[in-house]
Amino acid sequence: MECEATDSVGVTILINNYNYARFLPAAIDSALSQTYRPLEVVVVDDGSTDESSDIIRDYGDRIRPVFKSNGGQASAFNAGFAASRGEVICLLDADDFFFPEKTERSVSALLAHPEVGWVFHPVHRKDGEGHSESVPSLDKPLFIDIRDGALRGKLPGPPGPVTSGIVMSRDLMSRILPLTEAIRITADNYLIFLAAALSPGIYLKEALAVQRIHGANLYTLRPDRLLTEARIHLLIAAEMRRRHPELRRLSNHIFSRTLATYHQADATDDTCRSTVRSYVHNANPIEWPDLFLRAAYHRMRSAPRHG
Repeated sequence: MECEATDSVGVTILINNYNYARFLPAAIDSALSQTYRPLEVVVVDDGSTDESSDIIRDYGDRIRPVFKSNGGQASAFNAGFAASRGEVICLLDADDFFFPEKTERSVSALLAHPEVGWVFHPVHRKDGEGHSESVPSLDKPLFIDIRDGALRGKLPGPPGPVTSGIVMSRDLMSRILPLTEAIRITADNYLIFLAAALSPGIYLKEALAVQRIHGANLYTLRPDRLLTEARIHLLIAAEMRRRHPELRRLSNHIFSRTLATYHQADATDDTCRSTVRSYVHNANPIEWPDLFLRAAYHRMRSAPRHG
């Protein structure tokens, strides 16, 4: 049964896709099967070379397609948001899927707390063999406001969700996007940092989506995971400082911690090197001792202990 919201808050489900033709129909179908209306589904195809474009076209006017050349996840978020009209934006990776009530429950939380700009929720996992890993539910939804801590440079506490657990008001997302398109993967990390730093939000108690775990998205098992993490988070720190100078203490903390990760990776990366140089150049020289002392501290803490 579909639910028409009394306040008629329009929702956009923004699906980002790159070569996930085998998963894409389930993602789109889960978006179209939501119990909430009014709703639009925007599908951004980021230059796929598989059958994704044919699948998207088969849905006709039930969805709004955006076809673009390959630019990465941040680029897909930018293009999808530009094409969207909803007052609430739900993000969905093309290899994941939503439970039918996901949008309805998210909008209800936003309407119940007009001061919040985001809703996050847990996400179950499912591997390629069909084995599921359920995330325990919380006792109750959590109201979270870390804005004061972010201004002082305090990093968020509990980890945020994956892309498919992120819901934002259009107003908040417009303060964050467009993202720098140098962030090609896991751009959701930047969205989570900024959302929590700029607005209070609600963390719902139950999972409302499923993340598929498969060979193409096993980020944590990548042999270059540390280097990839360093590259992404250095870019996040630089973009945060550029776009939101009031959060420079937070961006400085992310930079220092990530600089330690880069050294721990024990590899050379041109993007990391140029981002570090640019970040230090744009920082006030008064900040330099703190940046590098913090990095040394984090590197010492992450060093393996012997004996």
